[in-house]
Amino acid sequence: MILARIRTYVYSLYLVLATGIIAVLALPTLLMPQSATTRAIRIWARVLLFGLRTICGVGYVVEGKENIPSGAAIVAANHQSMWETIALFCVLENPVVVFKKELLRVPVYGWWARRSRSIPVDRSAGAKAIRRLTQVARERLAEGRQIVLFPEGTRVPLGQRRKLQPGVAAIYLGADAPCAPAVHNSGRHWLFPGGVGGLKIPGTITLRFLPPIPPGLPRKDFTAALESALESGRDDPPAALRDEGAAHEGAAA
Repeated sequence: MILARIRTYVYSLYLVLATGIIAVLALPTLLMPQSATTRAIRIWARVLLFGLRTICGVGYVVEGKENIPSGAAIVAANHQSMWETIALFCVLENPVVVFKKELLRVPVYGWWARRSRSIPVDRSAGAKAIRRLTQVARERLAEGRQIVLFPEGTRVPLGQRRKLQPGVAAIYLGADAPCAPAVHNSGRHWLFPGGVGGLKIPGTITLRFLPPIPPGLPRKDFTAALESALESGRDDPPAALRDEGAAHEGAAA
């Protein structure tokens, strides 16, 4: 555990430094087409995953590659840590992320989020936010992009469940596009709460893309299909690791 904590600390420094350096070097892309900004973000993601593997011994594999969408699609993934917000930029062709509006105020991050045409959500706006989300999502899908969202709405510890939020169904019903479920066990190696400083445990994260849910299903059928897909692909931790994650969470509190 002591070695893991040291590696985690070193990686946190690496993440901050790498992000700052790439943000400065890639500033000119903010004046270029959106595709240039997306390429810069993909480089950033690859650099962070390289550091995660070399410093902390955390790698990843992708299963179900035949199910990875290449055109307009919704990608609904479970959310356990910061890892998936990085990795999906490496795996998908032209992703755009749904994220909470407050992050637009974060220096540098907000600039990149705007220029990459990510989709901010004002959680306090209720039904108005859902309508706006649906409208913008249709625009991004018309551009042939993959909309990445986390239907549970927040990070959820490995082995736990959270009710799906209504935004994913609203986007699906408002667009003629398939929904590709993606599941992973990042919380096994990037421990909850999963932010920058979350403890890193060496091993291999599995990211699995499941068969897409076709467009046109009624809300109830779509929600049931997505819940079933996410549930079938979950990977709960062994008791020892679950206890270790809980101990880390308690120590951080």
